Amino acid sequence: MGYRTLGQPMRYQFFLVLSVILSQVAFAQNKVNLPSTFQKPILEELKPFYSPSEGQMEDLLKGDVISTGNVTSPSDKEQQMMLFVSGVHPRNCIRAMRKLSLYENYTNYIDFIKKSSYDEKKEQVTFVMDHALIPFPMVLTFKIPRITKEGHYPFTFDHGFLKDLKGTIAVKNVGKFCLLTLKTDWRGPETKIPNVAFEAFIQTVGKLGLEHLIRVSLF
Repeated sequence: MGYRTLGQPMRYQFFLVLSVILSQVAFAQNKVNLPSTFQKPILEELKPFYSPSEGQMEDLLKGDVISTGNVTSPSDKEQQMMLFVSGVHPRNCIRAMRKLSLYENYTNYIDFIKKSSYDEKKEQVTFVMDHALIPFPMVLTFKIPRITKEGHYPFTFDHGFLKDLKGTIAVKNVGKFCLLTLKTDWRGPETKIPNVAFEAFIQTVGKLGLEHLIRVSLF
């Protein structure tokens, strides 16, 4: 899909500044505040995906969403990306996923998802994304079942932006709460988005996205 008409250097500078600002926005929500006894089971669950720092672990136990993105250039014509996002939902996984499994309603949950649909037979999700936060409109399509219970759910982007991206959504009860985790990895042709801007984008979108989803699925 086409880029916006805003000049390229100015667009990326604006995009990067906006991403940094939005990453600091706090959303009012009923956060959990877990004792340190939850640290061990959470670390065990996260071990296959990512090892959070001590500071990130403290934030997670306080109910904050943690998000880590990394973008590099393994060659002149390639980019490589990793994103890890995790947060503790104040409800158990069955209650949390009653709303979060309704992928076709995500356009009502998250501002930057303009259209959302789900093909039940093919188990295929399609999101059309556009926002001042996003450098250009994107269509994301991937196959995943409705997640209604605990488990690890792998998915792959079959085409479009970030084609061949591989990811896993993990849903795990910790006590009476639900640990939600997303981990994605991708390597492919350069996107024309500078690494620093791309990294800020995925990290910010990951954090804001999960914060929104937790907030809208509290009740």
